[in-house]
Amino acid sequence: GQRQSRHRSKSMTLSAAASETHVHVAVAARIDFGGGWTDTPPYSIEQGGAVLNAAILLHDRHPIVAEAARTSEPGLVLESRDIDDTLIPKTAGDVLAYRNPADPFALLKAALVLKGIVPADCQPDMSLRTLLGSGTGLRLTTQTHIPRGSGLGTSSIIAGAVLASLDRLFEIHSTQEELFDQVLCLEQMLTTGGGWQDQVGGLVGGVKLLTTEPGLQQQIRIEPLMASTNTTEALRQRLALIYTGQQRLAKNLLRSVMGRWMARDPEMVWLLEEIGRLAVTMRDALQTDDVDSFGRLLGDHWQLNKRMDPGCTNPFIDDLIDFISPYILGGKLAGAGGGGFAFVITHDSDATAAMESALAERYGNTPVLLWPVRIADSGISTTIS
Repeated sequence: GQRQSRHRSKSMTLSAAASETHVHVAVAARIDFGGGWTDTPPYSIEQGGAVLNAAILLHDRHPIVAEAARTSEPGLVLESRDIDDTLIPKTAGDVLAYRNPADPFALLKAALVLKGIVPADCQPDMSLRTLLGSGTGLRLTTQTHIPRGSGLGTSSIIAGAVLASLDRLFEIHSTQEELFDQVLCLEQMLTTGGGWQDQVGGLVGGVKLLTTEPGLQQQIRIEPLMASTNTTEALRQRLALIYTGQQRLAKNLLRSVMGRWMARDPEMVWLLEEIGRLAVTMRDALQTDDVDSFGRLLGDHWQLNKRMDPGCTNPFIDDLIDFISPYILGGKLAGAGGGGFAFVITHDSDATAAMESALAERYGNTPVLLWPVRIADSGISTTIS
């Protein structure tokens, strides 16, 4: 629609437009401490949103990767290292068919259309070699070092990484705000929907409070957490990330929660207002070095999430959280819930180590385990070669 065309560049040939040879973009994942439904339309458009989240490294690296590279062979090559598969589209129509979210290459196709590399209005039977020029080709690759259905904002952050890699390869100068908006647009193209907090959470480093006012065009205000050395160290020692081994379906949960909001269910109206307030209260706790209260607020938020949609948990997850409760002040599942990762604040560093041992003993033959996690100072890392 109109928003899509606003971002679209003029059609370009690869040989004329791409000045770099190979662009490697690595981006942080994100964990949503509080307010994580309030960024989702139509709620955010009508009421504004408030989310406290953080960019995170896993195993000491940015876990979400996109690469855009010029090739000597004309045409397009789309690669997904996660599923070890490659697609070589031949015509524009092969790329314009991006509206199936089950297609593992749908996001890459939509990004090429959004950036105008394959114009949305070109003839579907046009050869990509003709469209892109005969001089060079383009290889676009994605890889995530995160399990599927993680709750860590992966799909939105991949979109941001892919768009950023194309920007750098073709010298398209998008502002940070434009990149956030383009991710929203791309998700609408894919019919998956979603809010704005995931891409901001991953692409912008650190812990930050994100807020918007009501309005169709969401202007995101980013307030970085001004944390003391004590709080930074406490989070390093006491923030733990636990993989549940369960997969979730965020789209179904999103429809359920926003359906209740649109019906003006009084409980849902109150719950969404309350988690937005909690996001601000959590920020205040961290800024006053009260990590204990922050941990307990995570537990309060999880209770509200379960009231918002019982599908955000299941008996396995309930049992897991009950099992680790002696070691933690509070925690919740990342993202929409239903599976993926849980994150918790432990009593102290000794409790973190004890919890890890207890999990290994009870769940040793399952995917359940602690993943090394650290707040990322920088959300995005770009390498040119």
